[in-house]
Order: sequence, then C-alpha cells, then structure tokens
Amino acid sequence: MYSTTYILFLVWHILSIFTTASYAKPISFSPQHLVESPTSPEEDLLKQPWIGELYGSDSNLNAEDKNAFKKTLQGVVLGAPLDANGGGFNAGLYELHEDYNGHKAGEVVVKCMPEPIDEKTWGEVKALKTVDYFIDSGLLFKPKAHGQHEDKPTPVILMKKIPGVIPAKTSLWKKGRVQKVKLANALKPKIKVEVVNWAVDKKILVSDFHLKNIHVVLTEKDATVESVSVLDFGFPGVYTVKPTVNKPEVEEWFEKRWKERVIV
Repeated sequence: MYSTTYILFLVWHILSIFTTASYAKPISFSPQHLVESPTSPEEDLLKQPWIGELYGSDSNLNAEDKNAFKKTLQGVVLGAPLDANGGGFNAGLYELHEDYNGHKAGEVVVKCMPEPIDEKTWGEVKALKTVDYFIDSGLLFKPKAHGQHEDKPTPVILMKKIPGVIPAKTSLWKKGRVQKVKLANALKPKIKVEVVNWAVDKKILVSDFHLKNIHVVLTEKDATVESVSVLDFGFPGVYTVKPTVNKPEVEEWFEKRWKERVIV
C-alpha cells in the first residue's frame, strides 16, 4: 500500500501538469508561421527576370500556331524508327523513307507527338520555326502490316535532322572519364554560343541542354569537335525571353545551368 503522503504527491503532480498545459501558449498556424518549401537551385535559375513564359503559353501563340495540326499530310512515308535518347515528350521518332517537298529523306526526322494536341505541341512547332528547324506538321495515318493504315491519325512534326550523335555514342566518350570530361569541356563553348545567341537574337531560351539533347560531329583525324547543336525543343524546356535581356546575363545564366544539367 502506498502512503497517504505519496498519493497526495501524485495528485498534486497530475494537477500541476493540467494547469500548466491550460496556460501554455497555443501553437500558431497563421500564414506567417508556415514556411514554404524551398525551391531547387534548378527551378530558381528559371525564375530570372528576363525569362518569360513557356514557349507554348497562350500569350505566345497565335491562330496560325494553333492550326499546326489541322491538315492531313500527304506523301510522308515513314522509314526506320529512331532512338529517342531518353526524351519523354514524344510518341516515337522515325526516319523518312522518301524525299518530301524538296527535302532529302536522310535530312528529315519525323516526330510523332503525344495527344492531346494542345499548347505543348503547338509550342514545339513554334520553337522549331523560330530556330529554322521546322519543315512541316499535321496529321499522319501511320502504316500497319499488309498495306493497312491506322484508323486514327497521329500528330507529327517533320524537322531538319541534326547531324551527329549524342556524346555517349562517340568513340571518344567510350574511352573513360578523362575523355568524357575533355569532350564535355570542348562542347560547352559551342553550345553556349548557340543558346545565348538564340536567347538574345531570337528571344527563345532552350534550357534543357543535357548531353542526351545534344548532337556532336567529331573529326575522323583527331576526334576534335567539328560541329555541335542542341536538338530538343519540346515541352517543358523552352521559354520566351523578354526584350530587355542582355547578353552578359544570359551567359552568366548558362554557366550555372550547365553545371546543373551536364554531369559527367
């Protein structure tokens, strides 16, 4: 049996807990006490004052842009499928089997677009026109076996084929990390010129220039970089650029973006 003194002590202790709790300051859930989740450095880089909206934003599209997939294409004969190199915003890439409207088959890529047709697909067409890679767009009845065609047409874009391969498919890249770093460093200034000039001169920002979105041509003699270009203009990596932009701020942005997107 517990003593009377011990029982009284327990009662006093319990009462003191409830009394203290009743006078404690309540936890505040007012907005000023709620901390917003921090954005990533990559997201912050896309919040520069000179960067506008996604290229397919309604304010950047006109009636012609929104008619990009109204017509049914004639004379487009698909060739072999191509590797999408990990790109997500497409429903298949193909070579062209026959020449089309004065364009050699080997110089054209056919990109099948995911549905629905909306600002994302319209924005890509507009971006390709801006950088002069666009050939045509519309609806295509893709072939099936035995000379039959699909019942429902697929939205497609015909664009100029960018020479070369992604860096990972070059012989230099396969020689080890030292050569990978060397190649990436050689690509950087050339990609920088292209991206910065597009932003300043054409008011289009191509932000998704990781190494699977770049094609490079190396010389046969010493495997130096002969040409290099960004090849992905799809959602969500392309933005409008405000008229107030200046070259130094885009160059500074590129250096930071390169460190985040290009990891060797």
